[in-house]
Amino acid sequence: MVNRMITPATQSAKRFFKLIISVFSVSLGFNANAAEKDYYKLSTVPLPKDLKLEVSGMAALPGDRMAIAIRKGEVWIAEKLSTDQPVYKRFASGLHEPLGLALQNGDLYTVQRSELTRLRDMDSDGIADEYLTHAKGWGVTGNYHEYAYGPAVDGAGNLWVALNCSIGKGPNPNNQWRGWSLRVKPDGSWAPISGGFRSPSGIGTNLAGDVFATDQQGNWFPTCPLVHVKRGAFHGHADSLQFTSRPEATFKVNQPLPKNLTVAEAAKRIPVYQLPAVWFPYRKMGMSTTDILADSTMGKFGPFAGQLFCGEFTMSFVSRVFLEKVDGEYQGACFRFRDGLDCAALRLQWGADGSMYIGQSNRGWNSLGTKSYGLQRLQWTGKVPFEMKSMSVTRNGFRLSFTQMLDVGTAITPKSYTLKSYTYPYHSRYGGEPVDVKTHEVKFAGLDALGLFIDLAVDEMREGYVYELHVRGVRDHTGRPLLHPEAYYTLNRTLK
Repeated sequence: MVNRMITPATQSAKRFFKLIISVFSVSLGFNANAAEKDYYKLSTVPLPKDLKLEVSGMAALPGDRMAIAIRKGEVWIAEKLSTDQPVYKRFASGLHEPLGLALQNGDLYTVQRSELTRLRDMDSDGIADEYLTHAKGWGVTGNYHEYAYGPAVDGAGNLWVALNCSIGKGPNPNNQWRGWSLRVKPDGSWAPISGGFRSPSGIGTNLAGDVFATDQQGNWFPTCPLVHVKRGAFHGHADSLQFTSRPEATFKVNQPLPKNLTVAEAAKRIPVYQLPAVWFPYRKMGMSTTDILADSTMGKFGPFAGQLFCGEFTMSFVSRVFLEKVDGEYQGACFRFRDGLDCAALRLQWGADGSMYIGQSNRGWNSLGTKSYGLQRLQWTGKVPFEMKSMSVTRNGFRLSFTQMLDVGTAITPKSYTLKSYTYPYHSRYGGEPVDVKTHEVKFAGLDALGLFIDLAVDEMREGYVYELHVRGVRDHTGRPLLHPEAYYTLNRTLK
């Protein structure tokens, strides 16, 4: 929050600001036709010819090293990862489709289909000597969709697992807790926390240690969401409700799920139904959202410290998410970040130097790109792109913050902005198009003295709706357009 705002009436402050802009424009002179690669360099990490690195999990190790799980049931250790000749050594094998990896107290943990496994190297030779069952007991029926994802480590040191639902499986004694999140304490005891997942292929935490998961468009999910995983939350998919009669369940739905409603209406009718913190509009922000990685690099990866990055499977890119809490609930905006990957972005992890490693595999589904698997490295070049840094809600509309000082004339012009809102249907059918679409009037409400924030007044703020903002007319102080001029804000709570 800034202390001083320039309103339409403060013309003297605007003239002073324009003078500052002219000075910086002459001295800096950025390329107006910049592309993503000018700011974030993407390179492919070399692999041995006989290693099919279908990445399914990654955990950063001390030094220039990374532990990498692959779909065929192995864990590899990559050393000298940032060099032209990284070295790979197999650490573990014989696992059942590990779909995640985490380092905790010096040991690696991975989730197999039927258990959370602790891998230990007792003699320090770089090979796992012990495969210990750390937690087990959720159901496995043999359905091919019964993926288990994780673990993620929260701020208290608990390990979190997210279970795929069984995609329509009826009553079965082996079908237990499918579609639920599980919290595993350090002693290995676990409990179900939230339910209603379809296929939560990404699970991670923000810098506060709160747990989030992504899910996939399909039945009950009109498009991909980012959900806050917390006790007693129902995320929306009906298959998990069969376990709410068990005494360990953290919520109950005592009536049939309503039909022919929007998600905004369903949230009012189903008390435990928690709307996602962020919806990723279909195709515009991807088709199959995957991993979650909080920017803990303290500026080594650019101007987005503390924000989340998410992988995209089908369209092979990385997106960015800004979150805020309003009335105790998370909500926020998503933005495109870096396109052009070799194939599907399934896992994300930080390297020792603050670069992002993107583990890839398109096994099982198709994705854009020229390869079927691999590992790529994304490095900030040190140049700061002109981007919307954040989009946050105000009492009358939205505040936009930017990574570069704005050009006043374009920033205060209402025609520089177009805004519409919509919500989604809540139903058992596969996917769903935006409904109740409305175009909004946008008015300039204020600009801060440094030219990094602008307030926009909006004619109507609708809870449970996505606000899609296009900022194609705004320029920075050198005349550059935004690198990514679209933002999608999920408004669950308005400021009173």
